[in-house]
Amino acid sequence: MPTDTSPKRYPEMQGKIALVTGGSSGIGLATAQAFAREGATVIISSRNEKRAKQALASLPDGSASWVECDVANGKSVERLISGIVKQYGRIDYAFNNGGSGGRGAPVGSLGEDAWRKTIDGYLTSVFLCMRYQIPAMQKNGGGVIINNSSVDGLRGYPFPGGAAYAAAKHGVIGLTKSAALEYAREGIRITAICPGWVGTPPVESSMKKSADIAAAIIAQTPIGRVATPQEIAEGVLWLCSDASSFMLGSPLVLDGGYMS
Repeated sequence: MPTDTSPKRYPEMQGKIALVTGGSSGIGLATAQAFAREGATVIISSRNEKRAKQALASLPDGSASWVECDVANGKSVERLISGIVKQYGRIDYAFNNGGSGGRGAPVGSLGEDAWRKTIDGYLTSVFLCMRYQIPAMQKNGGGVIINNSSVDGLRGYPFPGGAAYAAAKHGVIGLTKSAALEYAREGIRITAICPGWVGTPPVESSMKKSADIAAAIIAQTPIGRVATPQEIAEGVLWLCSDASSFMLGSPLVLDGGYMS
């Protein structure tokens, strides 16, 4: 893909190092593309090499690379962060977006393994990423960390079977706020983003399979449509930019009016 020569919205990002976990599709890929547009060097991490290669092909030449990582595995995350620091010397921006979970079920029938897989995939993963990103940023004098929570981190899940996911996303908010306070005076800004319904591959697939699910999703969103991944990516970039220098801890809610 040719080098992007479009005007830069955030010129301070030129030449900076940005990590996007779960960067091979959906919100992660859109955010990686947005960072690259601003001239940042982007590292995307994910578990699927085939999908990662497709993602890299959509980014400007030489702007991005891929590192395999399971964000729910501490040793895998440690290798990811140490590798970036070894190659580039620092991490300026980190978007902790990657996550996965177990099969959902109502609380009274939810299996313990499914619960733990969801909590590990969506909450422990964020802790592990910050556990290694923060020391790297401390050595460099600061940085910005954005954690991907959800409107489900602000209210109960709207369909049966999502309690573990909502619990994990609530946990991301609490973890984010606490870490933000711990490192506020060290030049590390930590906050979160709370998307509503977004047209990611899983959501689009569910909406295509069931007209009832599609109608329910749209009914929950006053603006009358789901967000594009690019709209959420714009929020992430603003949070990372100097324009949001007073934004700390509190999440940015992008939900098309869902929580209004």
